[in-house]
Amino acid sequence: MDDTKNNWQQNPDYYQPSASPQLDPIQWTASEFISHQKTLNWYVVLGSTSAAVTLLVFVVSRNILSALVVAGACAALGVVAARKPQIKSYQISTNGITIQNTEYSYALFKSFSVIDEGAIGCIWLRPLKKLSPTVAMYYPPDQEESIIMMLENFLPEEDQQHDLVERLSRRMRF
Repeated sequence: MDDTKNNWQQNPDYYQPSASPQLDPIQWTASEFISHQKTLNWYVVLGSTSAAVTLLVFVVSRNILSALVVAGACAALGVVAARKPQIKSYQISTNGITIQNTEYSYALFKSFSVIDEGAIGCIWLRPLKKLSPTVAMYYPPDQEESIIMMLENFLPEEDQQHDLVERLSRRMRF
């Protein structure tokens, strides 16, 4: 396995999973994302900021359509922020990853990263295709070791930091 790790570290496009015995699938259920409680003040600040940005766009562009698009985007942000997370079922097996009823092959992903989210763990699966979204899997802390060990059989682990948008959304408690 060490030779394989060295190969994909030198060439990130190369990764051949080791021939491993049939491993038992790991299953769990968890929230699809971390939900932060939003008070009325949070929505008042969002509405005030949205109104100010919409007005600024109209003053600068003198285009009502641009201002309406910004207002619509801000309203959509408020609707998404109010959405409560669903509880999803997850399974990792030798065949791939299943989230709810959607199956993903390991061949779709370049690597995985363990992300610190506080009380609950999170793994990001980094897709091979540049425009594909990152797949996030939240898991209970007591299963972290077995989940990571299973994924290491099929994907390389990569250090990943929160990008600017993630840091901003965490700061906003979105």
